[in-house]
Amino acid sequence: MQALGEKTQSKKWMGGVVNISDLLNPAYIDLNLLATDKESAVKAVAYMGKDHPEIDDFPSFCRAVYEREAAGSTSIGRGIAIPHARTDVLKQMVLIVARCPEGISFGEKDAEPVRFIFLVGTPKRMVTDYLRIVGSLARCMKEDGFRQRLLKATTPAEFIEVFKGKEF
Repeated sequence: MQALGEKTQSKKWMGGVVNISDLLNPAYIDLNLLATDKESAVKAVAYMGKDHPEIDDFPSFCRAVYEREAAGSTSIGRGIAIPHARTDVLKQMVLIVARCPEGISFGEKDAEPVRFIFLVGTPKRMVTDYLRIVGSLARCMKEDGFRQRLLKATTPAEFIEVFKGKEF
């Protein structure tokens, strides 16, 4: 019989990522990011992954994230940004999350300051998984009530539970 962790790991990666909560880890969630602008926020969130076990080359990962953000804002509206990088310096997909209580401007096009940053790092071979996760994030985050529950979460574990309550 498999240990619980082994069962979860095989469920998580056989045929792709199952849920956003499969990628969330309390160690990589900051519920009180204090950044004043887009650049410092993206750098702070990327830096949270410095010791992530799935990142083989941290400086290359950061460069890929910064280059992608420089190509165009990853804000999707409703106070949400999804900076991302597709790079082969990752063993598996990673999700690093920050909540910015004060909100941060990600560009003049955004009517609402960004309060949630979901940094998605994806190995190049996992295009379908990347699209699933980003699509799931966009669907979940478009609901006002869901965003409010995430804003009220007081711990990273509680933040993850909000996602678990939304997923099948």
